[in-house]
Amino acid sequence: MAQRIITIFLSTPSDVAEERGALSSLISEINDVVAFLAPERNVNIKLIHYDTNVYPNIGSAPQDVINTQIPIDYDIHFGVMWKRCGTPTKSADSGTVEEFDRALAHREKTGKPTIMFYFSSEEISLPTTDDEIEQLRKVMTFRRRLETIGLTATYPTRAEFRERARIGLLRAVADILRNDLPHREQSEEVVAGPALHETLVALARQYDKIREDMQPGPPRTRRMTAILEDMKAEAPTARGSLAVLMSDGSPGHRLAAIAILQIFPSRHQVSWLADRLDPELEKPFIGYQAAMALLQAVRSLPSSDCEMLKSEISRAHELASRNPHDPPRITALEYALRELAVKCG
Repeated sequence: MAQRIITIFLSTPSDVAEERGALSSLISEINDVVAFLAPERNVNIKLIHYDTNVYPNIGSAPQDVINTQIPIDYDIHFGVMWKRCGTPTKSADSGTVEEFDRALAHREKTGKPTIMFYFSSEEISLPTTDDEIEQLRKVMTFRRRLETIGLTATYPTRAEFRERARIGLLRAVADILRNDLPHREQSEEVVAGPALHETLVALARQYDKIREDMQPGPPRTRRMTAILEDMKAEAPTARGSLAVLMSDGSPGHRLAAIAILQIFPSRHQVSWLADRLDPELEKPFIGYQAAMALLQAVRSLPSSDCEMLKSEISRAHELASRNPHDPPRITALEYALRELAVKCG
C-alpha cells in the first residue's frame, strides 16, 4: 500500500513557540504509535511550517512568499493564538489571520482542509503599551469570529496544550482516514459502563452551580466554557456514560453528553442534539453547544448520512429561530447547512 501522508500546516504568531514545539513532539509521538499499532495503514503525519518549509524570496512581501510556497493542498490547518495576533499584512490583521482566511475560503469551496484553531486561556499580565492592547484586541476579535463557525478550542495553560491538542488532532486524523475509505463500516456504538464517569459528573455539578449562582454575562459564559473544555478532555474515557448523561434531568449532565458528541459525533444522537435547540427545552448556552456538536457531525459523519443531517439540522434551525434574540445558535446552524451543501452537493 502506498504511504498515506497527512499534512498539517501550522499557523501561529511569534508568542506561542512553546506550543509549536509541543505540537511537533506530539506529531512524532502519534506517528510512532500509528506505526506500531497499525503498520498496514502506512500512515505518516507531516508538519508544515514557514520556519522549515519556506525559503527567502527577495522582492516579495513575507506573507506573499509563504502563500506562494505553501499552497492550500494540505489536509489540516492548525492555528494557535495566545495574546498576540501577529504582524499585519496587506489584506489582514496578521499573517496568521490571512492564512486562516485562505484556508477557510478553500474549505467553503471544496470541503477541505480540516481547520482547527486553539486559543490559550493562560493568564497574561495587564497590557501596558498601545501595541500590546491592540494585539490583544485583534486576538479577541478574531476569536469571536471563529467561535460563530465552530472552529475554536481552548486550553487552560501552555503546559496543558499538548494533551488538549492530542484529542482534537486524533479526531481529525481519524476523520480523514475514514473518508479515505468511504465504504468501510464504522462502529459508533460504545458499550455503556457500569457507572457515570466521576470526573465528568463533578464538572456537571460545577456547571449547574455556576448557572445557579452567577448572573448572566461574559464572566459566567467564560466559566461555563472552561468547564465544557474540561468535559471534552474527559470524553475519550467517558463515552460509556453517554446514554445515561443524555437521559438525565440535570443540565450539567446534558452538557457533558454534548461535550462527548462534539468529540465523537454519532449519527444515532443527531436527532437528540437537534432537540436541544428548542428554546423551551434548553437555555442558550446548551443550545449553542448542541449546534456546535451538529456542526462537528457535518464535518465528521460520512456522506451516506447527508440526507439525515440535512433534515435534522434544518429542524434544529427552525427550533432555534423561535428565539431570534439568540443569533449565535442560528448562525452556527446556517454555517452547518452551508458546509453540508459543500460536502453533499
